[in-house]
Amino acid sequence: MATLTLMEVSEMRLKLKNLENQVASGELSLFDRCEIEDEILELKEQLGDFERSVFDNTGECINCSG
Repeated sequence: MATLTLMEVSEMRLKLKNLENQVASGELSLFDRCEIEDEILELKEQLGDFERSVFDNTGECINCSG
């Protein structure tokens, strides 16, 4: 996985929130809902990978300047 910037992560979180709101609205067709839920899962996986890569085994941020 390519390294993500904080700006990209922030944009992904906003997109995730918007997609979750679309699904919660109940206005989507079954097909559209399935497509969006797939995209939600993909975003969550990417964000999870990012969060795991930020911290090493000691719990210290490896991408933070200190």
